[in-house]
Order: sequence, then structure tokens, then C-alpha cells
Amino acid sequence: TITSASGNNLLRFAIKALGDNTTQLRGVVQPGMPAVIRGPFGRFSHRKGTSRQLWIAGGIGVTPFLSWLRGLEEQPLRGPVDFFYTSSGPDMPYADEIKTLAADSDLVHVHFVDSRDGRLTAQQVLASVREEPAALSAFLCGPASMVRNFESAFRHAGVPSRNIYREYFDWR
Repeated sequence: TITSASGNNLLRFAIKALGDNTTQLRGVVQPGMPAVIRGPFGRFSHRKGTSRQLWIAGGIGVTPFLSWLRGLEEQPLRGPVDFFYTSSGPDMPYADEIKTLAADSDLVHVHFVDSRDGRLTAQQVLASVREEPAALSAFLCGPASMVRNFESAFRHAGVPSRNIYREYFDWR
């Protein structure tokens, strides 16, 4: 996943080592090597949402949100964001950078959730933001089952379907 801020001349990537090719990338790819880059393919953008937003990231699903945080100067927020990042383990990738980037914005409030202590739920998210669900936009990126659960629970709680956005990891 490209994690650079939009319009940045430096490309940054986050790659989860899942198989032979991705596991070996670190030793094979070298600075200055030629590359063919295509994409981005999605239309996942916080600019589509309402002025009150929830960002929910699970594991490597943090990458689009990281890109958004890196690009806040070029694409500022229209209102407050509660960013929930859940992952298993105390060493969440990019946590330090996320804290630093969020500290530079009065509008971003970050919640780190170690899933070893229990899975994050939509009910927990809604209880912590204390906002009418109808006013919210929810942006979801992570494992498919997590995203489906959040979509369903948010709709059931009153977040309009048109205000629920998800990023797909798979090719369509």
C-alpha cells in the first residue's frame, strides 16, 4: 500500500510479509532501482465524509489513514476525527508516527487498542465519541470480517449507509 501523502514526490510503501515474494522484498529491492507503479485503484478519501468522522483501522489496514495523516496540510480535515487503530500486540506499526502526526492536529484524537485485550466493537467506538450516529461518517480498513462487523453494527446503530466507507484490500 502506498502510504505517502498525496502529491508527495517520495513514494512510501507498507508491505505485509505474507508469502515468499513479500517476505523477500526487503533484501531484493534497493534504493534507486527502476519500478513500474500503478494506481492507486481505490476511491477511499476522508474528503467524502461528513465533518464528524470515525476512522477504524485493523492491522495493516492502518496504511490509508497513515497516508491521510501525512497529507493533512494538503487535504485538511473539515472537523473532528476519532481514529481507532487496533492490532495485536504492544508494538503497533507506525504508532509513534501516528502519535506525532495527531499531536500536530487539534482535530485528530487517536485510540490505540491492543486486540489481545479483546476486539474493538462499534458499540465501544460509538460510546467513546458521544455523537449522534446520524451525524457520523465511518471509514473502515482492515480484515474483511472486522470491516463487515463494523459496517453492520454502525448501520444498526443509525450511521447512514451512505456515510460508511470501506477500503478493499482485494482486486475487484
